[in-house]
Amino acid sequence: MTHLTVASWNIRAGLGRDFRRRPARTIDAIVGFDADIVLLQEADFRMHPRPAALPRIHGRIGPFEVIDLTPATVGIGWHGIAMLKRPGIEVDEIRLHDLPALEPRGVVIADLTVRDLAVRIVGVHLGLLRGNRRKQLDFIATQLAALDHRPTVIAGDYNEWRDQRGFETLPDWLRLHSPGPTFPSGRPFLNLDRMAYSRDLDLLSSSVIAGPEAIMASDHRPIIGRFRHLKSADIARRIGTK
Repeated sequence: MTHLTVASWNIRAGLGRDFRRRPARTIDAIVGFDADIVLLQEADFRMHPRPAALPRIHGRIGPFEVIDLTPATVGIGWHGIAMLKRPGIEVDEIRLHDLPALEPRGVVIADLTVRDLAVRIVGVHLGLLRGNRRKQLDFIATQLAALDHRPTVIAGDYNEWRDQRGFETLPDWLRLHSPGPTFPSGRPFLNLDRMAYSRDLDLLSSSVIAGPEAIMASDHRPIIGRFRHLKSADIARRIGTK
C-alpha cells in the first residue's frame, strides 16, 4: 500500500516571532518534518530579484532536495511558493501559473512519482480577499480539470479562517481538511493552513506541528498530512456506503 506524506508551512521569509530573521532556525524545524513533500510559502523575499530566504547547500535544504521551479532567478519559489522532496522522488512535470488577484499570487502544480505512485501536488498561497480566493480556487480547479487525473493534494496557506465560506468554488471531487489552528503561531486560533485532496486518497492522519523551533520560526505553524492511495474497489465501496 502506497502512502504519501505532505507538509506545508508559511515561513514568513525566515522571520520569527521574535522579529529576528534566522534561516538556520527555520531549517532546523524543516529537518524534523517526516514528509515526502514539503511546501513552503513566503520562501523568497518580496522585493526584486526575490532572493531565497533559505540557503541551499548542493541543491538541498536539510535532507530535502529543492525542486527547481524558477531556474532563471535567484529564488527557490514561484510567487514565494517552494517545493522540497525526499531524494528518490521523481519530478515528471511542473506547471506554474499566475493567479487572478489584485496582488501577485501564483500556483505550483507538480506531477511526481512517489514510490511508483503517480501523484499531483499543488502548492498555493491564496489572496487576502475572499472574492479573490474564490476566483483563485476556481482557476486552479479549471487547470486541474484539463489534465489527466492523478491522486491530488492541494496544500498551503489558504488565508481563509472560516470553514463554511470562501470555498464555494472548490470542486466536489476534492475534500477540504484543516488539521487545526495554525495562526498566530504563539497561540493559534485561526485555521489558515489547509489541505484539499482527491477522493482516491484516504487521509490517515494529520496534525499541526508544534515543535519549539516551528513555533518560534514563523507566525504560522506547519501542518502535515499522511495519505493512503485507495484502489478502485475501495473507492466504489466507499461511495456505495454513502
